[in-house]
Amino acid sequence: MIAHYLKIAWRNLRKYKTQTIISMLGLTIGVVFFAYGYHWYQYETSYDSFYPDSDRIYRVYGIEKSTLRHQASIPYAAVKAIEKDFPEIEKIAVVYNKFSISFTYDDKTIDAPEIIYVDEDFFKMFPPHVICGSLDDDLFAKKEIHDMVVTEKFARQFFETPENALGKQLTAPSYHASYIIKAVIKDQPSNSIFQATCYVADFTVRQIAAESEEKIQWNYFYQAQLYIQFGEHVNRKTFEEKLLDYAIDNDYNTNLLFAISPLRMIKHDINEGWAFAKQTGFDLPYIRTFLLAGILLLLSVFFNWLNVLINSIVKRYQEVNLRKVSGAGTSTFLVQLFVEIGLLILFVVVVSFCVAELTASSFERLFHTVIVRQRLNKILLVTFILITVFLYAVLVISLRRFLQKASFRKNVNKSHIQRTLSTGRISLVIQLVVGAFFIMSAYVFWQQIRFMQKVDWGISKDHIIQVGIVGPDKNAILEEIKQLSSVVEVCATGLFTISNEAGPFSQSNVQWEGRPGDFHPFFQVVDVAYNFVSFFDLDILSGRDFTDADLSSDIGKALINEEALRVMRLDDPIGQKIEIDADYYTPEGPSRGRLEIIGIIKDFHGIGLKKSIMPMILKSVIPWRETIYYIKVIPGTETETLDLIGTILDKHWDEVPVSTSSDRTLITMNELLNDLSKPEQELLKLFTVVALLCILIAIFGIYSVSQRETQRRQKEIAIRKTAGAKAKEIMGMFFREYFIITLIACVIALPIAWLFMQRWLESFAYHINISWWMFAVVIVVVVFIVSVTIVSQVVHAAGRNPAEVVKSE
Repeated sequence: MIAHYLKIAWRNLRKYKTQTIISMLGLTIGVVFFAYGYHWYQYETSYDSFYPDSDRIYRVYGIEKSTLRHQASIPYAAVKAIEKDFPEIEKIAVVYNKFSISFTYDDKTIDAPEIIYVDEDFFKMFPPHVICGSLDDDLFAKKEIHDMVVTEKFARQFFETPENALGKQLTAPSYHASYIIKAVIKDQPSNSIFQATCYVADFTVRQIAAESEEKIQWNYFYQAQLYIQFGEHVNRKTFEEKLLDYAIDNDYNTNLLFAISPLRMIKHDINEGWAFAKQTGFDLPYIRTFLLAGILLLLSVFFNWLNVLINSIVKRYQEVNLRKVSGAGTSTFLVQLFVEIGLLILFVVVVSFCVAELTASSFERLFHTVIVRQRLNKILLVTFILITVFLYAVLVISLRRFLQKASFRKNVNKSHIQRTLSTGRISLVIQLVVGAFFIMSAYVFWQQIRFMQKVDWGISKDHIIQVGIVGPDKNAILEEIKQLSSVVEVCATGLFTISNEAGPFSQSNVQWEGRPGDFHPFFQVVDVAYNFVSFFDLDILSGRDFTDADLSSDIGKALINEEALRVMRLDDPIGQKIEIDADYYTPEGPSRGRLEIIGIIKDFHGIGLKKSIMPMILKSVIPWRETIYYIKVIPGTETETLDLIGTILDKHWDEVPVSTSSDRTLITMNELLNDLSKPEQELLKLFTVVALLCILIAIFGIYSVSQRETQRRQKEIAIRKTAGAKAKEIMGMFFREYFIITLIACVIALPIAWLFMQRWLESFAYHINISWWMFAVVIVVVVFIVSVTIVSQVVHAAGRNPAEVVKSE
């Protein structure tokens, strides 16, 4: 019997091959897209979840009360205080600032390994897989020769095998310290925030902190990344409320709030990047949006398939009648129908698994993630099981009564057909809702990106190249660049670049005469050369520009922008003195520098458009601090000059180790500013692709519904024409019905899209406004697509000869 059902099912799938192909392609695209989205989201929100009790481990981070700016690290003094005053904490571990350092071994240099500085309890909370050696109780205790733990990658790279690396002594000349390798551990998996090749104990921060007053430690030594593990049954919300104002309530730091982030979410909750971090566009909001797009696409595909399926069943009611005459019941046809659906789903399952296997590597490269094949296959399988169960339930509920009413003696009652066909119209509305939502969203994305690319940044950006130069050959590299025939002018800065972050020396500890004690605005502090203002065509509103003489002045000079003047509320700013933190520490806290305000410059965007223009302080850069250079070139020579500068850098850096990969910062200003909208550009691509897929799938559904309707109503059309109705009136009747369906879909979709996009736009300090004409454009586009899809069916139905129709009926 099963073989008989399968044979008939195969014949029917081949008979309606167009609908079969449409259903298979749509389902495959929808399911695979959704599976990738769900896998990506699941992977990105499960970092370090493989550690024991990871669900009870959190990271404590700081929030400046005055600016609500997040501080990735907290004062070292807070570590012991929090551990002592919060009995809910079962364990703690501390990580200190991560940076690179060079070692020597047997007169050979081991260049810039990635190091994490930790405390003695780190591996107790995050136990690694030990290949050789041991993590004994006194690991990382203070010794004459410090302990070091390295990864398998490091050991094999420099010592061939983990066993050879064990016990080797390395020297760090710049720190006058020696380290001995006590253990070799497995490399961290890609979904871990602890990516390093070496782990050593920190003593420098603790030593300086021990020499400092507690108040100074709480206010200035933001060097500790504190991880805590709750005891069992601790209420997170209660703990957060208790921790939030802990520093303020105890008068440790009146401008510091505390918050916590789960271990699996630290990567996305706490921004530990810097101004030169590459913009990938694939942050957690993007991944969530990708998943949402996958869900909506899958929904659209499912209802399209349901629509096509209902269409084919209604067309087959005569087959039902013949089966009844032959003695078969409704259940027999339902079984046959279920076998056909099951066979189609089986084909889609096979195709989907093949597509996923073929595209997984490309997805990894394109979205900078990792695809675990076993997990992806599990998601695909579960998705298909749920689709199958839900579809069978819908068919049993919606079609059983329709099939029971079908008989050989009496055709199906019109109301029964209408009720069944209404399910198809509802599915069509849902498809158009999804399509209109994505069209509207993609349109708003496009408008915002255009705005970001055309906005006046208030700073000259054409024909300018940014390049980072470090190392002992810095001066030689710079001289070679200046000798290039296309180079017009060079401007040096400390670490200034326009990005979505304020920069490494920005601070809220700026002091000026008359500043309220509890007022701590955040300033963007930038080191610049004397020609910075003229180089970037900035306007000086009052006062003067830097001069060469300022470098030898007893007191440093500074320019401030309009926003800084507004924040500081100075009536006569020129000549006023301000104090700021320098970038090195003493036991008394960070050193302080005094500056004299010599001029006010017009505001310009020193950070991306997501944040308002910040109060800014420009101060003279010391030559040895010069790192980022801006090079003005002859118009039209940007590409050629980029290549020549790249050649110069490669020649020198092949011989000199570079401390970080970001030091090779070589890009035009226009590309730099365009990269700031990279996340938005990626979202536009995503929504455009999904909108096209949804509309394409909706077109198949509309075509199926229109074909069904015109065939079912051809006798009605013939009678209307016989009664004197014209072809354009018949066409108008159909277009009116589909226009109403389209309008209903737009009325549902566009407000949802407006809410979604308005919330997204509010994340920008500078953005477009969603106008009424945008809605009108989307409605016109959707109406046009629907009209073009049904026009051939309607024209054909309206143009048929009534006599032929009646004869055929």
